[in-house]
Amino acid sequence: MPVSLILDHDIEPPYWVEDMPEGVWFRISGNEPDLGLMPTPPGTRYLEETDPARDSSINPPFSVREKLRRMLGRKSLSPWHGRVGFSAITEAWNSAVFAHRYGDCGSMIIFGGGHANYYGSDVHAFDLATRQWSRVTDGYTGGGVHSYGEGAVYPSATYPDGSPLPPHTYDYLQYDPAGNDVLLLKGQTELGEHVKAIAIPHLFNLDNLRWRHGPRHQDAILNSAGFTTWDPNRRILWGHSGDDGGGNSFLGYNPDGENKDGTFGSWSERYDNKFQGEANHNCMQMDCAGNVILVVNHDRNALFAINLQNPEHRPVELRESGEKPQLSAYAALEYSTVLQCFVYYSANGGPDIYAITAPLREQWAELLGDSWVWSRLNAGHHELDPISEAAAQSHYAVNRSHTFGRFRVADYRGSIALAILVRHVDTPVYVAKLTEATS
Repeated sequence: MPVSLILDHDIEPPYWVEDMPEGVWFRISGNEPDLGLMPTPPGTRYLEETDPARDSSINPPFSVREKLRRMLGRKSLSPWHGRVGFSAITEAWNSAVFAHRYGDCGSMIIFGGGHANYYGSDVHAFDLATRQWSRVTDGYTGGGVHSYGEGAVYPSATYPDGSPLPPHTYDYLQYDPAGNDVLLLKGQTELGEHVKAIAIPHLFNLDNLRWRHGPRHQDAILNSAGFTTWDPNRRILWGHSGDDGGGNSFLGYNPDGENKDGTFGSWSERYDNKFQGEANHNCMQMDCAGNVILVVNHDRNALFAINLQNPEHRPVELRESGEKPQLSAYAALEYSTVLQCFVYYSANGGPDIYAITAPLREQWAELLGDSWVWSRLNAGHHELDPISEAAAQSHYAVNRSHTFGRFRVADYRGSIALAILVRHVDTPVYVAKLTEATS
């Protein structure tokens, strides 16, 4: 299967990648990184150090009680804290993207919170070149305690500063390298215990650091547990709703063009839920030629294909062979042009990363007839399991099984494929250099 336009980055890898052993995990941030790397400056070592609530110029005490808390040396709260606070940016069902055009070697970009967990709309980045966390935007910090959460309704799903109310992002978050945009398919008009979702997409541009949003879809229900993939050939963010809350959609959003009402982009035709009763917390990804969307259906423990030549048709279950793991909810599915295969990863699988190699065919019938082959990309012995280590290290309540897009694969010049994993706000970022898939 030829490599086409699935990704188009031609950037140098970080200097520390070249001499990395293949197929095993390393810490590259925190107080004690591996590979002989020095710790980065305080304030940049962990995601939690970039929490806007820690900045008193952004978050002055909002009550007498809060003044007393800080005088006693306790952790600062904020009007946008929510029930959980900043740690929800990783733990509350949230994703991330790898943006190869942000920073010399690309960056992991994270945003989210949602429901009653965290109301902050701040955006954060982990720069692969510097190995430093930074706060890209402060988010909406100008409101009082009644500007966030239950009862604070925003019909366009945006705060007064233009940033979106943060949902549980699930796998609704992707990256458009041509526009250098982070794309979020769903919106929220209200947070809190009775959260209200709405089909309004949002775009965060990494050149000007500004948000904009698309038009509302009147029929699509994009509630909890959905999943997406970016189609660079058609310039469409394909999305599938979860089942929760009446999720009813498989559809696409094109971000290009400004509309008369100030929104951006347009929706494709909406098709019905293709995995009725089985749609929660799957993942999907484009094949390299842009003809097929591969879907991991964890309820069926099976792979399915959606034919984009006929998107109205039902997905087809694929033949599989090789070293297949038990498929899990909350997993990640990527495509590597370097390895010329799909890459599957689940936190429930510990340190293991898997390749899914498509048949060497281009026609739809041939892709269905031949076997899609599973193999382990890191078949060596693991001295480090990032899932177990990070869960044991974190001081917060963690959702250990959640991966979503906080696992990404960066393809670099020199035929280097790097797996990147963000776990919790107070744990290192982990990486593994991936070896070529073998069937």
